[in-house]
Amino acid sequence: MSARPLGANAKLVSARRALGLHSQAGFADAFEEHARTMGMRLAVSVRQVRRWESADPPYPTPDYERVLEDLFGRPLSALGFAALDGMPDGQSSHAWPGLITDGAERLRRLTQLEQGSASFRSYETTFIPGRLQTAEYALAVILMLDPTLSVAEAGERQQLRMDRAQRLFREGRPAWFIIAENALYNPFGSPEILANQLDHLVRVVSENPHIRVQILPHGAGFVAPAPCLIVEPKRGRYAAWLEQFVGSLVVDKPDDVERLGTTFDRLHTSALSQMASHATITSWRQELRRSIEFSASLVGSSPITPEMTVAAKLRSSALPWASGTPNFRNPQ
Repeated sequence: MSARPLGANAKLVSARRALGLHSQAGFADAFEEHARTMGMRLAVSVRQVRRWESADPPYPTPDYERVLEDLFGRPLSALGFAALDGMPDGQSSHAWPGLITDGAERLRRLTQLEQGSASFRSYETTFIPGRLQTAEYALAVILMLDPTLSVAEAGERQQLRMDRAQRLFREGRPAWFIIAENALYNPFGSPEILANQLDHLVRVVSENPHIRVQILPHGAGFVAPAPCLIVEPKRGRYAAWLEQFVGSLVVDKPDDVERLGTTFDRLHTSALSQMASHATITSWRQELRRSIEFSASLVGSSPITPEMTVAAKLRSSALPWASGTPNFRNPQ
């Protein structure tokens, strides 16, 4: 019998051998047969068994969890599986009861998941990403998403968001943001708040080499329908945070996270280069500043407003919602 590989999941290896399964292929066959006796059509490859028996095994989905626990007669925690930081004790994300809908709880869970992560990859469709926001812009977005919040509640969420941003700058971990072009033109709060936000974004990109920002232009060859954050809580182990309109969801199933990573790669290849993205942000920031100054000079003599000049910019850019109320539909 060969020695246990250094750093392997000793609990699962020991349990497998105690059942007389001395190879990973034998384990895979036994798993499929046991699942069939439980009325389930499930199978695993030797590659998946190898991942389960690694030093940092991915947490199984609920159906696989049921078969493993029934096959070995012990809970997953006794088989060497541990949930990611930020998950409820003893559970994976798949056991969560649906979306995380409470705003404060969503921020707390997201902060837990991010803490200690080795890297971040983010895609945003509508806003400048939270970790790149100014305090004014963050508050405007928070109140836009939930106008029923009290001043105190909104301020608490704003502070949590600013704390996350400061950690990004202070810790220097690699962070990669892809931002849909629409987000540059949405004047949440006011055009002046957006202009200040764009000033901040330009400074962030210029002064922090570990932060990478790319703009996904209108008409790009590939788009994604919803925001997504992919983090690396442990080296080589990833999880994704998906934002939905009514809540958030954490995904840590390796195959699902891998698909999201592939989507991010396609967004990257469709986005502008870092240099072109910086030029796009800078150009629109300058134009927005000029339009605000021009409108201010006409106050009292013309109905032109900063909002109207922003709308004119949107029409000239042929954005899909420029001629009326934003519907945030992804361009095809």
